[in-house]
Amino acid sequence: MLPRCATVNLGKILRRVRRGPAGLVPDRASLVLLAGGLVLPNALALTAGLVAGVPSRTGAIALYAALALLAGRIPGRVLALLGAGAVVLDLLLAIGRTFFLDLETLLPLVDAGLLTNLLGTPAYAAGAVAAVAFAAAYLTFLVRAGPAMRRGSRPVFAAATALALLGDVAVNGSPSYELGSLASVGRPFESAATGSGFDALPDQARPPRRALMVMVESLGVLRDPDRRALLTAPFEDPVLRKLYAVTTGTSTFFGATASGEMRELCRTHASYQVLTAESPACLPERFADRGYRTVAVHGFHSGFYARAEWYPLAGFRRSLFGETLAPRFARRCGGPFRGLCDTDLAQVIDAELAAAEPSFVYWLTLNSHVPVPRGRATPRQHCGQADSPFADPEVCAMVETWQDVFAAVARLALAHPGTEILLVGDHAPPLWRRAARDAFEPGRVPWIRLAPLAVATAAVQP
Repeated sequence: MLPRCATVNLGKILRRVRRGPAGLVPDRASLVLLAGGLVLPNALALTAGLVAGVPSRTGAIALYAALALLAGRIPGRVLALLGAGAVVLDLLLAIGRTFFLDLETLLPLVDAGLLTNLLGTPAYAAGAVAAVAFAAAYLTFLVRAGPAMRRGSRPVFAAATALALLGDVAVNGSPSYELGSLASVGRPFESAATGSGFDALPDQARPPRRALMVMVESLGVLRDPDRRALLTAPFEDPVLRKLYAVTTGTSTFFGATASGEMRELCRTHASYQVLTAESPACLPERFADRGYRTVAVHGFHSGFYARAEWYPLAGFRRSLFGETLAPRFARRCGGPFRGLCDTDLAQVIDAELAAAEPSFVYWLTLNSHVPVPRGRATPRQHCGQADSPFADPEVCAMVETWQDVFAAVARLALAHPGTEILLVGDHAPPLWRRAARDAFEPGRVPWIRLAPLAVATAAVQP
């Protein structure tokens, strides 16, 4: 036998069903509650999702719903402040997840210079204007419609919120975007350095005199094998193939660029922020222990990701950053993350590899950081034209930028035969448009190892 309250509720539902579809339509107050608690605060994300795709926002959706239930119950100014805080938190989390960053890592990276550069980019400027406009509309509605929202049906609102949360997870959920490096918990460690054998070089009885690791910004795994072949064409050169065995593979990634660096240099998914002098020896330190020069080269400033602080802890005895190298080069490249040109820095790598002492050189590239300006790399793929193999212009521009780096590395390999070389991506490209992002395999980065062929290398050694 049903309890009395259940009988009454069931009776109400049956009466509404008997009245037909009109009985199931929420009343005006419930529609106002749905508008202020679900539609308006999520309108920007819904709009962006139609053309670009956004990371899952379950926490933000739930927070907006909770604020809607406070409407008409607390002073309007307090509600507006809470709503503004929710909007800021929502934006920070969405931006961080798009770039594989958690808040702890994201906030120290944001400064006035970076914001100025970002807002100088049309896409980011348009996004900022849209965010401000949507936020203003939402906060105004939240305060003015509070009394009407208070009278809305709680069961109807709860059901709609549950559907919104489930839909968000189903459409936008992704471990790479949601969890970052936390997605690695409980999974076997995997990296390009360990999978290719490059990590074992300093442990050899007779390690090579020169080793070069190139971490390529935003280098993802192209799904189409023909397009992958276009990208790696520089390593198919017949002369290079007589000197090197070329192997390729892919590896999982978790987190942003610094996480990729820790993965490949230190065999860990832990943050660089926990690295200390007592941490297990990273690859540069292991080379240094064998008497190698250990040099890091990067075209951006040393303060980003606090690299000036943790690179020495990883074992780099010398680090060359954008501010140190800037007087040597007139050109600047890149979009919001503007710095030295990767193709110019190949000269620095060449000089470091030419040193008389055994050397481990690490090159972190820069210019393929999104958004990638078009027309800046060597034109190879007819970007923006009907005959281009890459339909998306930004993907095409990124490929041309990567090809410039790959061509530079191929030249370095020929100029310094016998050098052990590993190229690897830090993370997949954090592209906004869904079609562009779908050109890449999710959660994986490619690697290419050039291992010297002993007989051929010995024949050309001075």
